[in-house]
Amino acid sequence: MNKFKIYEYKEKASGLLGFFKRKSQKVPLGEIIFHNDKVLLAGREIPLDELQRISFAQFQDYAGRNDEGKVSEGNNNVVELYWSNSVKEVCCFALEKRYQLRDVKQQLITYYKAGKLDFENLILILGLEDYNAVQNFKNSILGTKDGKEI
Repeated sequence: MNKFKIYEYKEKASGLLGFFKRKSQKVPLGEIIFHNDKVLLAGREIPLDELQRISFAQFQDYAGRNDEGKVSEGNNNVVELYWSNSVKEVCCFALEKRYQLRDVKQQLITYYKAGKLDFENLILILGLEDYNAVQNFKNSILGTKDGKEI
């Protein structure tokens, strides 16, 4: 089971008496864990049926990534959870290695099949770009071949 550290942004005053600049800093909030039937978010259990949609707005940052001369801490990834009552919760999460999010592939496929994750978001996370690879993947998870059920 893969756990991802989550963060929230806090405003922090910097400079002389804090008057000159306000700097955002990430404060650890807990972990997010993806299960087939639920999401654990900072100790809260969220059943999948209570979510309207899940979206990974950013998922390319990982610890050690060289970004314009700066080494990243890997915590600039964003997951958005849309509740059934139209409330949106946004969390920053950290990846320790480049393709770590792919480790929860089965859970992401389950979310897609449940109508909670867009297919485009799923194939971007999994790194599928070739048309044939995308079609083969889609057929394999839906149990179809050439659009017909097998």
